[in-house]
Amino acid sequence: MKNIAHFKIVILEDNDFYNKIISKHIENYISNFALSKGFTFEINAFTSYSDCVRNFASDTTIVITDFYLNDGFNALDLINYVRKSELSCQIIILSQIQNIATSITTLLEGACEFIQKDKGALQKSGHVVEEILSQKLKTNSGYSPYN
Repeated sequence: MKNIAHFKIVILEDNDFYNKIISKHIENYISNFALSKGFTFEINAFTSYSDCVRNFASDTTIVITDFYLNDGFNALDLINYVRKSELSCQIIILSQIQNIATSITTLLEGACEFIQKDKGALQKSGHVVEEILSQKLKTNSGYSPYN
């Protein structure tokens, strides 16, 4: 019997309203894709870096995070946490920052994508999540806790 792939997606956005919007959008966007490809997923949303790190599952597949967080942390802190913990999740930065140096720095530090928070941000984030999951499904013939 083939095991079903299961992916964990974390949303870290300190604005509670936007956190709910992005979480719902990703859930709706990925639901049809999951149904057609035969995998399951779960979304865990956090509004603070501390809560996110305290509850971070080692088998998290994707993290979507705002760059600047209200509790004094930023996306680079999360990238460093993931690297030091030797986790293999993909990190997507979603931010209002218009500074090209900041976006390049996060990409060089290990983020897989930097998306500007504009009218197309939700759609872009859905596409990036779908692409990452597609790659995971191609590279894994079955479920592994290290997806």
